[in-house]
Amino acid sequence: MGYQINREILDRIREARDIIEIISGYLTLKKTGRYYKALCPFHSEKTPSFIVTPEKGIFHCFGCGTGGDVISFLMRMESLTFSEAVASLAKKTGIQLEFSREDHPETQFRARLLQLNYQAASFF
Repeated sequence: MGYQINREILDRIREARDIIEIISGYLTLKKTGRYYKALCPFHSEKTPSFIVTPEKGIFHCFGCGTGGDVISFLMRMESLTFSEAVASLAKKTGIQLEFSREDHPETQFRARLLQLNYQAASFF
């Protein structure tokens, strides 16, 4: 069994922080129609191929293929884990993080393997 960040809280955090506001803290964005363009921070380039789509809350670089949402952007830029990036955004928005305990099949499988391993070890 493991703990996960509550899905509703995660969605609220994603919606509360404007992706343009966050990314413009790192890059110089230029509005081009519905999109914003910039030089990609993840690879060297001379022509902007990094596109931000504010309506969808996503970014994508057509040069290196990197893309994602505001959380994955922070993870890449600041070398953060998912939990650290979410906590950083939650702090900036004033949203209290809530965790839920969920039984995922993989977690259950690992717990069962560990239990069987202990039982097998007791025989040897």
